[in-house]
Amino acid sequence: MDAADILVLGAGIAGLAAAERLAAAGRRVLVLEARDRIGGRIHTVDDPGLHHPVELGAEFVHGEPAELVELIRTAGLGLEPVPDRWSHGPAHRVASRSDPPTLVARLLEEAGGPLPDRPVAELLRARRAESRFDVESVVGYLEGFHAADLNILGTLSLAENEAAGHEDGEHPHRVREGYGALVHWLANRLDPALVEIKLGATVTSMRWRPGEVRVAVRSGTGEPVDMVAGQAIVTLPLAALKRPQEEAGAVCIDPAPPGWRESLAALHMGAAHRIVLGFDAPWWWPDGGDGPGFVRGTQEPMPVWWTALPSRVPLLTGWTGGPRAAALAGRGEDAMLRTALDSLASVFGRDPADLRSRLRLAYFHDWVADPLAGGAYSYGGVGAIEARAALALPVAGTLFLAGEGVAQRGRNGTVHGALASGREAAAAALAQP
Repeated sequence: MDAADILVLGAGIAGLAAAERLAAAGRRVLVLEARDRIGGRIHTVDDPGLHHPVELGAEFVHGEPAELVELIRTAGLGLEPVPDRWSHGPAHRVASRSDPPTLVARLLEEAGGPLPDRPVAELLRARRAESRFDVESVVGYLEGFHAADLNILGTLSLAENEAAGHEDGEHPHRVREGYGALVHWLANRLDPALVEIKLGATVTSMRWRPGEVRVAVRSGTGEPVDMVAGQAIVTLPLAALKRPQEEAGAVCIDPAPPGWRESLAALHMGAAHRIVLGFDAPWWWPDGGDGPGFVRGTQEPMPVWWTALPSRVPLLTGWTGGPRAAALAGRGEDAMLRTALDSLASVFGRDPADLRSRLRLAYFHDWVADPLAGGAYSYGGVGAIEARAALALPVAGTLFLAGEGVAQRGRNGTVHGALASGREAAAAALAQP
């Protein structure tokens, strides 16, 4: 492409959705992606021996969000409901208690006035003395589901997330062919005469003035190249935007967009890990029935596990989020596999040596230690709702921010939030005179 009208930084779902909308309006778009693949934190592996997608990043469609469901169906892909049956592991039988989402709803009820915006940990400390309020269950759920440090997670941001979940529908689904199939379908239908995607193109800095953006890009050969356009949509993860300029992986924007630094301070990247393990047979279904889709332990480093249902392939996915996940970051695949197998054995009351002997495959990607991601997905601190609204505003008709981290209306941390954010940023760019 000789010249672009607009640059898009990042080829995740937000960047691809933005490029699609811009190209549909006849704009020439250059998409710059530092990785050697598209998709960002959507990362699907096709294992030839499984005939089943392995998700190392985003996996679930949370509810039935209209925009995302329409895109999946337009792509001709399958949308499968996931059996949302939870159980404690056989080694963790506990007395029946209220389910964690119900407890969270109770936690957010504030008698005598509106809910103040403060760290969730403060609310929990106030409820800890109540004998009938299971604080430990709430902590485990919030840290795991939101990948959050509860000393930082804001109450109003949490309440907005919970309301969005109710609105979108709480029953989880999967893309039958894997999220990667959706990403590639979206990229393949971009008009090559209008859209170019450059992989291995690491953005190191951006200089801008109204009506012009100049981006310094380091290619695979290490040679810096300048890319110039009239506008730019930035869909980089929060970590890249929040890093101090002197740190590796930071993207220096000169001049700093008004209000961005202050608003980004209210948004945070969450720590979470998943590991996918394949076995010789589905030993967790000894009676031949389906059983629960999700199984939880208690204090294990990786306390939550789920099956591939409705598929009966012998896969289990382990999950941990929040401080437990942060403590495991950067340990490497071998250490993570040992931790996962020990946790799995504890949850199910199995012999770790037996599980190791039956293991046939393992897949893992450390998003927290990943220098381009810096975390799994975002959550909001105190002031996050106002911060996201401010970051959605165009900067001098030239710079626009998009991605799951700045998705509004409680959809941060989701694929459908990233999709909507990318489309909204494109619409804002097209609306400029």
